[in-house]
Amino acid sequence: MSQKLQCQVCDYTEPIPMHCMQPMHIEKIEGTEKLVCWMGPTCGVQALPFHHDRPMRIESTDEED
Repeated sequence: MSQKLQCQVCDYTEPIPMHCMQPMHIEKIEGTEKLVCWMGPTCGVQALPFHHDRPMRIESTDEED
């Protein structure tokens, strides 16, 4: 099972950005959700991408080999 960023309105998905060789996760920084490095916000922070004027969410997906 893997994870991707997914639009809240449609089926659009995109890969989760990587930082320090690991996928980033969503965390609130100063009241705003951001993508954060697995090592913490002092290492790396990015704005969440938007699609249909809404922030994308991390969703689990089944991948077939």
